[in-house]
Amino acid sequence: MRKILALMLILLLSLPAGLFGADTSSSSSSKDKNNELEDVYPDLLPEPYDPDEYPAWTKKTRRFIVVFVGSYPLSVFFTKLGMDFYDWGYHDFKSDYSPSILGGGGDKSRKMTTDEIKRVSLTALAVSGVVAVADFVIQEIKENKREKAAKAAERKWRKSSSK
Repeated sequence: MRKILALMLILLLSLPAGLFGADTSSSSSSKDKNNELEDVYPDLLPEPYDPDEYPAWTKKTRRFIVVFVGSYPLSVFFTKLGMDFYDWGYHDFKSDYSPSILGGGGDKSRKMTTDEIKRVSLTALAVSGVVAVADFVIQEIKENKREKAAKAAERKWRKSSSK
């Protein structure tokens, strides 16, 4: 039964998108379609965002949150992997304690205890926080360099135009 479901899923995903209502016969571009919509429904289309519509701190906060949340799954994986290797080394590299990623572990059905789950989760949160803060600091440094370069270029242009 699983093989049949897997085969059906593969076939469904490999079908061309045109079978599901995509209009491939029309040669009009998306710009033409937008112009048609503007002509018919001018009040219903939203205005595009201005670059200065949102304050800089909201963009920085959003980036911080995206990096924090996006790095969490990888942080969980690498934290669990690191802790497995630590436990393996702590127990003198006995095969019963080898990480499951290496195909080891004496009891394959062993579940993590609540304390282990808390330890991995909190450590992964901390690692994700460090990654997000590091990204924030790197972006701030880049922004400061750009601002300094722009000011230097402006001073250079003013000196050359005043001569």
